[in-house]
Amino acid sequence: MQKDKNLNFDEFIKKRVKSEGLETPSMNFTNTIISNIEAQSVLSKEIYGKPLIPKYLWYSGAVMLLLLFSYLIYGNIDVSLSWIPEGKLQQIGQLNLLDKLPNFNVSSIYVYAFVGLAFFVGIQIYLLKSHFDKRFSLNA
Repeated sequence: MQKDKNLNFDEFIKKRVKSEGLETPSMNFTNTIISNIEAQSVLSKEIYGKPLIPKYLWYSGAVMLLLLFSYLIYGNIDVSLSWIPEGKLQQIGQLNLLDKLPNFNVSSIYVYAFVGLAFFVGIQIYLLKSHFDKRFSLNA
């Protein structure tokens, strides 16, 4: 019974294909598809390509930070705070908190190992980033 239904269905499909015929694409089918794909890639680049913070703001922030640090290091800083008594400021200056920290002796081989590890981890991060950028890029 199942075979009869399959045969009837096959015959029906064959008759329909013969009567309707196969469709053929237009002459410019490939060109229209490619132009549509290119138009979508241009739109996606316009949306995806803008960073939240432009480069000139990053550069100006870095310059301002550099100027601030250079002023703090090389500038003549005479700060008078009226809300803190001068005696308290002298006590804060004499604390020497760095002298109270424990002294750690680290052998040079551990320092070399840490620097090497940090170097190779940095390389691995760069390689993984470039791999995923290529994998998920819209141009590929």
